[in-house]
Amino acid sequence: MISEPEMEDTGDPGEPLDLVSHTDRPPLLGRFTAKPWMWALGAVVVTSAVWAGVLKGTGYGQTAQPDLHGYHIDGSNPCTNLNLQPLAGSLAVTGFVQSTPVITRTAVLDRASCELIGMAGGSRGWRTTYTMSVTVDLHKKTDPKAEFDARSLAEIAVPGGDQGLVFSYMDDHEVTTHPDGIGDRANMTTGVYRQSLSVRHGGAVFSLTLFGFSERDDTNGDRSMLLPPIAKTSAFRKDLVPTVRSLMDALSQPPSS
Repeated sequence: MISEPEMEDTGDPGEPLDLVSHTDRPPLLGRFTAKPWMWALGAVVVTSAVWAGVLKGTGYGQTAQPDLHGYHIDGSNPCTNLNLQPLAGSLAVTGFVQSTPVITRTAVLDRASCELIGMAGGSRGWRTTYTMSVTVDLHKKTDPKAEFDARSLAEIAVPGGDQGLVFSYMDDHEVTTHPDGIGDRANMTTGVYRQSLSVRHGGAVFSLTLFGFSERDDTNGDRSMLLPPIAKTSAFRKDLVPTVRSLMDALSQPPSS
């Protein structure tokens, strides 16, 4: 009689068989379980990227470059007789000598500085040397308005009822006023011996200073006569504004080819 094969004892018959799991691999749910801090970090990265795109699109945090109004420094000497009229003509000198201009260019600032020097014959054996000193700054990244305007905030009363900032230069008392009609802002410092005008127009700043020195001409005159070494220049004060305007016009012209 053929009997049914004997079943081999496989263990506790009450324990169910696991037919789908693999003892050498973790459960499916466990394989996809991430740590909470990883999910938070991912959310921060995504949020930051979204905001960066939004801010970039709106231009938030970006500073507009200063308007240079077409001014340029092309390497030529700004200190010419023509550029510094009418002041150069009013000095009545016999001729001018140009200094070699110092020109620097960087990513944020172009600068030119130079001097135009002339000698005028005086009476009784004295001659006067006048120096017109020019500086031009072209700010290409940062607006110079705050720095420029801060120089003239502290104003005090001066004799005559005018408002200005009083300086001391040698034995001279200088007064700063602000003429209208040139650039965005102008600071004019004047005294007996030194005359100076600075003008801001957008990102461009123009500065002109006039001073003079008297010296004895031993070949012509009375050596016994004495004059102060610092020459009076107050008579040329009226020429400052039109001269700086002439300089600004010259540096706004298209470069010569």
